[in-house]
Amino acid sequence: MKQTLRILHLEDDPSDAELVQATLAGEGVGCNVLVVATRENFVSALEEGGIDLVLADFALPVFDGMSALAIVREKHPDLPFVFVSGRLGEEAAIESLKNGATDYVLKNRLSRLVPAVNRALSECEERAERREAQEALAIAYLDIHERAESYQNLFNSIRDAIVVSDLNRRIMNANQPALREMFGYELEEVIGKSVKLIYADEEEFLITGREIFDIRESVKGKILEVHFRRKNGEVFIGELHALKHLDRKGVPTGNVGLIRDISERRKAEEALRESEMRRYQLQIELVYAAEIQAKLLPRDYPHIPGFDIAAQCLPAKHVGGDFFDWQEVCQGVWALTLGDVMGKGMAAAMLMATVRASLRSVGHNRPSEALRLVESAVLPDLENSESFVTLFLGQLNAAERSLTFVDCGHGFVFLRRRNGTVQGLFPRGLPLGVLNGNLYQEGTLKFEKGDTLILYSDGLIDARPELALNNQLLSEHLAGAASAQEMVVRLMSLTEQQGQLPDDVTVLVAHCLE
Repeated sequence: MKQTLRILHLEDDPSDAELVQATLAGEGVGCNVLVVATRENFVSALEEGGIDLVLADFALPVFDGMSALAIVREKHPDLPFVFVSGRLGEEAAIESLKNGATDYVLKNRLSRLVPAVNRALSECEERAERREAQEALAIAYLDIHERAESYQNLFNSIRDAIVVSDLNRRIMNANQPALREMFGYELEEVIGKSVKLIYADEEEFLITGREIFDIRESVKGKILEVHFRRKNGEVFIGELHALKHLDRKGVPTGNVGLIRDISERRKAEEALRESEMRRYQLQIELVYAAEIQAKLLPRDYPHIPGFDIAAQCLPAKHVGGDFFDWQEVCQGVWALTLGDVMGKGMAAAMLMATVRASLRSVGHNRPSEALRLVESAVLPDLENSESFVTLFLGQLNAAERSLTFVDCGHGFVFLRRRNGTVQGLFPRGLPLGVLNGNLYQEGTLKFEKGDTLILYSDGLIDARPELALNNQLLSEHLAGAASAQEMVVRLMSLTEQQGQLPDDVTVLVAHCLE
């Protein structure tokens, strides 16, 4: 992190701006804060450049934080952006994160400001480091490739030391720049001396003699790896292209040795081999992890009288943070769950397994109580990992054809009535890991025959943005479907032809049979 950060703060209340600066200073964050309150000043400050972080109030008299976020993401996609607002409802909070905000902090909880700022900056630095590492690796590959091609053009390369000796292996000439750079000798120091001077191992000196240099007739050249010694005594491994020096008639008159220092290349090759081995091992571990995660999901559809249940989860990577589950918590009552851990990959998968296990242990409680107990169990892990979980938990009473549910910041759920109309489910709350001091509120619905409950994760919207907040379009895709499984297949097919999925996609369907 830079010693002094340059922060652009969108805030119209000078007192709040001073409080934010005091909080940053009190936690030892060195920064220069530019406070603006209008769109014109905000855009001007961005165009001047040099901004490390943006802090923004959500609502201002003449400008708003979401518009500021859109401007930043368009012009500076990687610039950290943190909302600092007096109040931020759950819908707005979730929407801001979906639109690219790094985090949000309530003004009455400024104790979270510095951790949020540090995390935002750390993520930005990690992205920059990844780009630098990729560029460095590309350069290393290019260098290795260029060295391989240069084997066909050694005579024209002044980077290699060219040592010419007579048939008795006494040095007659050498290219001075490479001789000085590689061995540390001046030409007059080696002329007339045995080439044994630059060999580190006597046995290798004898081997090269038997292979090429002691032969008195024309022979095919060879490339050998030999240990050489510099003037200062340092030993290095070199590549020796050994061949005979011929006169105009093709008669050998001496020897030519082209020597290249390959010690750095060897280090690079060894590092590359180790990297490839680590990558291979990681791939194996990811395959095993994917198998284990797949086994954590239900293998068979439940047999619930009067209902047809189906679901599918498709991770964006080997493993992911989405999950679905069902569990009979008492006679005739089933818990249906769909959750989405912030992020994707291995970290999200580990949190997913923790949340799933906690839910299963308390599933016999009412949904609101079950989620309260789960939050108590997993909140430390979520806080330590600076993550959260959106989750929908419903208890289906098959005999009464009723569902009691709690929506923890998920929102991607609707009831499709038999006639094709769509009904939203309310109330909704904040995700697990986002403390709001309120109890989880339950909602209820009654199924009529032919009605269908549709649950899906935001990965479906990420893959098809035009479907965002339009459950009617999703409902129309299900017209005429004969089973819950067919409905799942239709919804999952919306992600086809999209290439690499941007996020995990999960769908769960509960259809009330006619």
